Amino acid sequence: MSYKVTVIIPTYNSVDFLDETIDSIKNQTIGFENIELILVDDYSTDNTQEMIDEYCRKYENIKTYESGKKTGTPGRARNIAMKHAQADYIMFIDHDDKYSETCVENLYTAITENSADVAIGKFQNFGENNIVTEHWITEDVVLNSIDENLLFLSINGIWRMIFPKEFLKKHDITFPEGVFAEDLTFMIDVFVNSNKIVFINDIVYKFRLRTGENSSTSLSKGMHYLNGLIEGYKNTVDVLKKNNAMKYYDTVFNQHLTCWLSDVALSETISSDDKKMLIDKSVPFFKKMNDISPFPPNDTLKDIIHDISDENMEVAYEKVENYNIYTNQIHLLELEIENQRNRIANLQTTKGWFKYKTNNIKERLINKFNH
Repeated sequence: MSYKVTVIIPTYNSVDFLDETIDSIKNQTIGFENIELILVDDYSTDNTQEMIDEYCRKYENIKTYESGKKTGTPGRARNIAMKHAQADYIMFIDHDDKYSETCVENLYTAITENSADVAIGKFQNFGENNIVTEHWITEDVVLNSIDENLLFLSINGIWRMIFPKEFLKKHDITFPEGVFAEDLTFMIDVFVNSNKIVFINDIVYKFRLRTGENSSTSLSKGMHYLNGLIEGYKNTVDVLKKNNAMKYYDTVFNQHLTCWLSDVALSETISSDDKKMLIDKSVPFFKKMNDISPFPPNDTLKDIIHDISDENMEVAYEKVENYNIYTNQIHLLELEIENQRNRIANLQTTKGWFKYKTNNIKERLINKFNH
């Protein structure tokens, strides 16, 4: 049987979410019969694989494959699924998220009608009305090269994209295994090799934001994740070198390293010694920067980055330790500014009311004396 799109889900301890995720795929307007769904589990400790096996028995277009070894990251599972994919186009979804009903159809239409190498849509948090992604895109966009708009290098989330299978094969684009930031490496490889990029101004993906004990790894900001990111960034550098695309280094890493450094500084779960170790590992990355321009702008982080790149390590350590104090002070100043704005607005309203009353009294007195 032929399919239009292969959807890939890497799973791990997914029993609480998987039914809802698969339901969102089954209810696609493109028709579930046009979708091949592949799930690869990373040796869950719950009944995830049993759930997957039951789905495979019930639906011929739902399939599963053995990962061969546990890695703790989704890269290997996705690579295995891509090797087995039968459709001409490939999409991804995380095991606890959902597609909008028209997601697959809209992305499939966008990539096929434009003969593009990647099509992208917006995503939205569960239960929230605000769009959490690219506010600077207000209409459909078609680029013939990433050079036409480098802001696209800041777009994240492979799960709201679609890719031609042959394009991925041609450029040998796969996921690094056993590290985090594997999706960043994959996306940068796609963007620098793409001859046409399409962005549709539609919400195609619903992202489950989990916090606390049930938070996703990427939201926990612990040592395992932050160290895994800095290890994973090495693969992104390799991809830039492989494609003779180091000219994009500053654009890519001003964003990602800035966020990483902020997470290290603000983390309450790792020790000062571990923070120092992480900062030491980041030196080669920061030293490669020619133009340090944190994205989003942050003067305090910019100073720390300069210290790291100049290897003024003791100064950098101290500033990282005090970063929480800086951010709290900035937050308090922002609150004070907002309070002052509100006071001004109230005063202006009061001033307007007095002006209205004065004019009203004046008009009544003039009318009285005229009569």
